[in-house]
Amino acid sequence: MALLKRRGGADPDLSDAPAVLDEQLADDDPRRSGGKGRPTPKRSAARAARTQTVSTAKKPANKQEARAARRKQSQDYRSAMMSGDVSRLPPRERAPERVLARDYVDTRINVGPFFLIAAVIYFVGGLIPVGAIRLAATLLMLVGIVAVVVDSVLLSWQASRRVTARYPDSRVRVRAYAAQRALLPRRWRLPRPRVSRANPTP
Repeated sequence: MALLKRRGGADPDLSDAPAVLDEQLADDDPRRSGGKGRPTPKRSAARAARTQTVSTAKKPANKQEARAARRKQSQDYRSAMMSGDVSRLPPRERAPERVLARDYVDTRINVGPFFLIAAVIYFVGGLIPVGAIRLAATLLMLVGIVAVVVDSVLLSWQASRRVTARYPDSRVRVRAYAAQRALLPRRWRLPRPRVSRANPTP
């Protein structure tokens, strides 16, 4: 009897075995889990993930297309600046106030190109070890500076007055724009001049 009691006490309680077995089967059932120990994602989350994947795949292509479009637009603007065609210029350069200021600058003789020549002479004269040449180059440079300042002030005032007379309600400022354009030689100006000194009307 003692032996039977000892064996009976050593045997585990199997009353809970079905419940434990059911839990293990539930954990291993692929229909109750999302696979690999993760819960099944919701339909909205799965759809959002697919949309994000597609958009990520299309993003490099969209960037390349945008870059190509910007490059083409820059080339078109560059060709328009070289030709002087107002209808193809960038929107800022198509402003009628700027067109009028450019035409006025291109029809007059400006001091700016001569000042560039004086600057070159001053630089070359400074390399020559002769006091008289250096002094002459310095005086020429000073005269050029005074002349270009006076001419720029006069030019900017005249260009602004012309723009105000034709477009009294305009807020486009052309004084600095006209002065900067006048500093360059005619062949270096962009947009290209569309008028000549002999024929001010385009």
